[in-house]
Amino acid sequence: MPHAAPGTEKLDEHLLEVVRALHGAVKQGVSHVNDAKVMDKAIADSKEILDVIMAGEVKEWLN
Repeated sequence: MPHAAPGTEKLDEHLLEVVRALHGAVKQGVSHVNDAKVMDKAIADSKEILDVIMAGEVKEWLN
């Protein structure tokens, strides 16, 4: 199993929280598949989370 690089604990913790938030948004949407309003909110939340990750502003995540 690969070992984490030294000094990456804070980044690892942040990314774990991001994954949990994304999972929660998707789970909320899937569990309300027949409610368009909830689905739209889940999609918007997921997009917002992914946009932040794709922007790649790592220094901002660590502050």
